[in-house]
Order: sequence, then structure tokens, then C-alpha cells
Amino acid sequence: MRRWVCVIACLSMLVVTAVRAPGGAEDEKARIRRQAAEAAAGGKNAGPQTPPRKAGEKAAVPVAWRAHLDAAVREAADRGRCVLLYFRADWCQPCELMENGTFAIPAIAQFINQHFVPVRIDDSGGAGPITQQYAIRVYPSVLFLDPGGNPLHLVLGPRQPQPFYTILKQVQELPALMARQDAHPDSLEANFNLGNALAQLGHLERAAPYLRQAVDLDPKNAKGVKSQARLILAVVPLEKGRSQEALANIDAYLKEFPDAPEVPVAVWYQGTILFQDNRLTEARAYFEEILRRFPKHPKAYEADKAIERIDVMLRAREAAA
Repeated sequence: MRRWVCVIACLSMLVVTAVRAPGGAEDEKARIRRQAAEAAAGGKNAGPQTPPRKAGEKAAVPVAWRAHLDAAVREAADRGRCVLLYFRADWCQPCELMENGTFAIPAIAQFINQHFVPVRIDDSGGAGPITQQYAIRVYPSVLFLDPGGNPLHLVLGPRQPQPFYTILKQVQELPALMARQDAHPDSLEANFNLGNALAQLGHLERAAPYLRQAVDLDPKNAKGVKSQARLILAVVPLEKGRSQEALANIDAYLKEFPDAPEVPVAVWYQGTILFQDNRLTEARAYFEEILRRFPKHPKAYEADKAIERIDVMLRAREAAA
């Protein structure tokens, strides 16, 4: 499924009805980018809230790691938060990237402390019982548990600050979205928001029932939700690597919604899936279609870059022939 990450990540473009807190999101992202740059520069431009750090020095706002999982699960249940389980080891060099980089960014550490119950699992001496329980085999890994203690989302390998912050925001919102859908199972907004949020994290099959419910609740696409949900449902087979099925679904989608605002994204999906399948010439045709039909759409820039990359690969293929 990991080879389809670039396709699934595009699902975030489809969010139009998802509920967001007004304001602050972009400012927070900008602050994380600034702090990450300051950390990379050794804190040369750090302001009062981010004093310069020397190598190995702890973050100004360290993550408040808990020592015991059982107590953390009880705390999470009481506070309605997710548990953040961080699996690491002293011999793991990528773990240092998380601990001295991403987790050391004050804005990220503060966000974790405010919205999660974090637990650090140290496997320096070998995989412990918790690691074996959740079948963790990659270091570093971050496993999120919902407030009930059930696995919710797994992140394998190190992450840079901004992408990791995006994941934190998405996971942090899930319990409230789940509770809202549980309380209002016939709500168009509640079903679409939950399905869309799960899809953005790559849980396409888990998202599918909520998206189908949203389709049923907007049968004439009066609110534009049906066309969005249908497009996400079209790529659900990618979670199991079934690219041909996804392509057939997208073809059917374009016939059903030829004038939907999501059409450029659907065409981009087609090109990207074909690219991932190494069908470069076919993929190029779809990216060219985006440039021709939708030159002002945000996907046009990505299509142009994709064509440049494909041309380089095709020239290399011809030279090697």
C-alpha cells in the first residue's frame, strides 16, 4: 500500500465540508516551519520562545513522556485523548532524527502534550512485550491508540516536522469525528467528515462505509458531497494494491460526474496510478490532459512536473535499450 501514498495523500484536496476550527491552522504550520528551520540552523534565528539549542540539548518544551502504558490508557480514556506510542532504540539512527528533530520542535512537543497521552517505548535491549503485542518491527514507529485503547493509526519510520504535524492534527480530530458520527449516524456532514478523515490517513477500506452513507444521504449531489465521496470510493482498491480496479472505478466516476469540480483530481489519479504501474507513456497522456483542459487548476503544476519526470525516465529507458 505504501507505493500509493502519493495518490492517497491527494485526498486532502477533496475536503470542502469538513469542519475546521476557524483560523490559526496556517499560523501554526508557519510556526512549525520556522522552528524546524531554526533547529536545523542551530537556533541562530530563534526568538524568545525558541532559544538556541546546542547539539543534544533538550527541546524548550519537551514531550511529557509517560512511563507506563496501562496508566496512559486510563488517562487517555478519562481525558478523551488518543495515546501516542513511540517505539525507539539507542542503536536506531533514524530515531535520533525524531528525538533531536521532530519531537524537539517546541510547537510539536506542545501540541502532543496538549492533545495526546504520549508513551515512549525503549527497545534498546530488545523488543519488549508491548512491541510484540502490536507487532512493531520498524524503528522508529509511532502507534496511535484511540481513547478506548484500540489501535487507530501507525506511522512507520521517521517523519519531518511539518508532515508529522499534519498527521498529529488528523489523528487528534478522529475521536471527535467518530463520536459525532456515532451520535448522528444519519448526518451527511458527520459521515463524510469521518470518511474523508480516515481516507486522508490511508484507511480507505475503513472509510468506505461512511462515504457510502454520505452518498446515500446526498443522492442528487445537491451539496456536492456525493461526487467527492464517489471519487474517494473509486480509489479504495489501492489500499490492497488493486490498481486496475481503481482505474476502472475512476473511468466510471468520470462518466457519472463529467462536470464535477473534482474531475481534474480524478484525471490526476489516473496519471499517477499509471505512473506507479510504470506505464509512463499512458500516464503522460493524462497529465497532458490536465494541462490542456485545466491549466489553472492546482493539479496542473503537479502534472507539469510529472511530465518532466516522465520525459527524463523515457529518455533513460531509450538510452538503455
